Amino acid sequence: MNKALFIDRDGTINVDCPYCSKPEQIRIYKDAIDLIKSYKKFGFLIIVISNQSGIGRKLFSEQDAINFNESLNNCLKKFNSGIDKFYFCPHTPDDNCNCRKPKDGLIKRAMSENDIDLIGSIFVGDRDDIDGELARNMSMHYKILKRTGNEKVISYEECLKL
Repeated sequence: MNKALFIDRDGTINVDCPYCSKPEQIRIYKDAIDLIKSYKKFGFLIIVISNQSGIGRKLFSEQDAINFNESLNNCLKKFNSGIDKFYFCPHTPDDNCNCRKPKDGLIKRAMSENDIDLIGSIFVGDRDDIDGELARNMSMHYKILKRTGNEKVISYEECLKL
């Protein structure tokens, strides 16, 4: 079985826009790059678990989210810290689906599709009320990355130059 670093996207890897959907909105936290790289080095699968209600709100399409994720991953790979899989919930909070964090639908799907054992896996996010609650509900280790606005970030334009 595999161990995984489950990680939130907006506010944890990328600066929260909000409703990030265009590659030019990519601003990756340097500490997230380092975190992903270190877990990859120890053989963890890196899996993004993210709420993307902008799709359900018709602010952007599912394909826009996929394109954003691909662009984000291309930037991360330039630092040897890419994502293995992206899972996102396209629903709004009013949809009351099972895949919207802090519910566990996306984690269970990722576990099933990637042969993941939660023992030894970890969830990293920026919101204790969403990411932390999900981790606690799944009896997973959890690390919160509190953001101050003073973190070093790498923009999409900088990634393109590398």
